[in-house]
Amino acid sequence: MKRLLSEVYLHLIAGVIALGILGISAHTLWMDRLGTWQEAEKSSRNVLTTIARDLDNNLELLDLSLKGAIEGLRHLSSHRLSPDLQYRMLFDRAASANFMAALLLVDRDGRLIADAGPVIALRSLNVSDREYFTAHKNTHHLGLYVSRPYRSKAPHGDLTIGISRRLSDSNGGFAGVVIGSIALNTINQRFEHLSLGRHGAINLFRGDGVLLTRYPFDESQINQDLGGSPHVQRLLREKSGTFDSVSPIDGVHRIISFDRLEKYPLVLTVALSMDEVFAAWERKALVLSLVTLVLCCAVVGLTFLFQRELKRRTRAETKLRRIARTDDLTGLPNRRAFRETFEREWRQAVRSGSPLSLLFIDADYFKSFNDRYGHGRGDEVLRAIAGTLDASIRRPRDIATRYGGEEFAIILPETDLTGAMRIANAVRETINAMAMAHEGSPYHIVTVSIGVASARPSRGNDRNTLLEAADQALYRAKAAGRNAVRSLGEDHAPSRGSLPNAAA
Repeated sequence: MKRLLSEVYLHLIAGVIALGILGISAHTLWMDRLGTWQEAEKSSRNVLTTIARDLDNNLELLDLSLKGAIEGLRHLSSHRLSPDLQYRMLFDRAASANFMAALLLVDRDGRLIADAGPVIALRSLNVSDREYFTAHKNTHHLGLYVSRPYRSKAPHGDLTIGISRRLSDSNGGFAGVVIGSIALNTINQRFEHLSLGRHGAINLFRGDGVLLTRYPFDESQINQDLGGSPHVQRLLREKSGTFDSVSPIDGVHRIISFDRLEKYPLVLTVALSMDEVFAAWERKALVLSLVTLVLCCAVVGLTFLFQRELKRRTRAETKLRRIARTDDLTGLPNRRAFRETFEREWRQAVRSGSPLSLLFIDADYFKSFNDRYGHGRGDEVLRAIAGTLDASIRRPRDIATRYGGEEFAIILPETDLTGAMRIANAVRETINAMAMAHEGSPYHIVTVSIGVASARPSRGNDRNTLLEAADQALYRAKAAGRNAVRSLGEDHAPSRGSLPNAAA
């Protein structure tokens, strides 16, 4: 039990140490990962705020140009002015909108009325097939409208998005559209100085989920309707935020920070690749995991070493205890073991009220045997007698011991005087049957004398009375001429001042 408790305690300590190492490593990695995420979120939101503010300011200037053109058109309808004044009346505010590629006024049939911008539109221009024209024509209260990307009809034919408002006549009917166009490359040029990593991205979505532009620019990805994607639905549903998701555009897992422009139906996102953001953390996690694994293996190894040492020490202690309780010559328990066993069985007999018997065995004329045959032969005789005694007992609690010299003892728990006498006679007869020659004995063979005592111990009895009774019975057997088994009388409980039943 002590050994088992020691092993359990050792494994418990090793487990606590290993779990502690794992817990500290896991906590360190988790906190470091959380810090990396927060740093990436902070960086992406700073970039997002800068871009959104710049985009919002430029769109506001473009929208003011549209409103100025609408207001100037109302004045022109009631005044006849020179062409130069008309141009200034219509497009005076457009000079401040450097984000703009072109500013056009078209009538209810889509034909060009006037234009402003770095590129002069063709006089035969007709935009009645454009999405923004159709949208304003069919919807009265549309307000500011952002079109899908389209290819400009200007000579260079750049991809463009249109920001437009409806023109109404005096009766509120559809009178045309004022449209300001923005080239996508103009927007993307503002992102070129930003460092987002190899797989970082900036996306500009329309309010219905259409991808207007993207950096790095890939024309094949532009103008996709991604409104049905859960990824984009979250962008459209919430005002702003940060989350991680797999992009429906290119399948890259990113940390996405997004924000909706306050005045315009646009959503801007800044996305950083998860792999790139956590690359340094993953290297650190790998190193720390290897260190943790080595430490845990070291703990396990030390545990096994300690356990092996504990087992070795336990075996050594067990061997020493066995040696301390075992007679070297015969292999039987020695006198110390006899005393320990007798004490234990006496207490057990007191508790259970059962009888306890004791046999003292002495080899007859053993001194003359040694003198005649030598101590070597004498040792062989003692071993033979010990083997006979050990073979004569059958129950687990019965024990045969070497009491000292040529004397032996047998303890028989839960055995009365009759049973003890039967065992004693069987021992004597077996030794006689071995017919070991002994010319110094009147019997000419090795014989033994046996004294038998039995008692039913109770509280207050002196256990030494049983030992004394067995010893007196042995002397009685010797006095009877040896090679005999004797008892003092009938079985009765010992008491102080009187001897228990014994045989000699």
